[in-house]
Amino acid sequence: MASLILSSELAAYKQAINDHFDTFKRSITVHKQPIKNILQNTTNQLLGYQEDSNIVDYTYTPRNQTFDAIINYNLSKENLQIDDEIKLKFPNQIVEIKVKENAKNYINQDITEKITFDDKTFNLISTDIIKNYQGLIYYVYYLNETK
Repeated sequence: MASLILSSELAAYKQAINDHFDTFKRSITVHKQPIKNILQNTTNQLLGYQEDSNIVDYTYTPRNQTFDAIINYNLSKENLQIDDEIKLKFPNQIVEIKVKENAKNYINQDITEKITFDDKTFNLISTDIIKNYQGLIYYVYYLNETK
């Protein structure tokens, strides 16, 4: 099929998109639900009881991984909420992140508890949105800052 874009121009376009990502990327940390480890401590006898005691303790192993992303803070007049009680405006901060496929796969597997960057914590409020740049695929997520 004929194309309006020459293959050499398409390669230069894809390289420019990748260069843009590499220039403006920042690190984000994706935190997953921790793994629950069960530790059983068996003692012979508890004082005051005649039977053996089986005490179960739990430990949690945190899971997180760091990825590169382009972060875009979207703050517009539509995102401002007015609180009538104290007469102040609070931004409802919506943040957009653009990631590559490896980050998308990690975010989509299991339960993502939070995403952190800029010393702030964010919750995921969307599923992945595919951004196709002439065959070069990136994924966009929208996040909401936790308070």
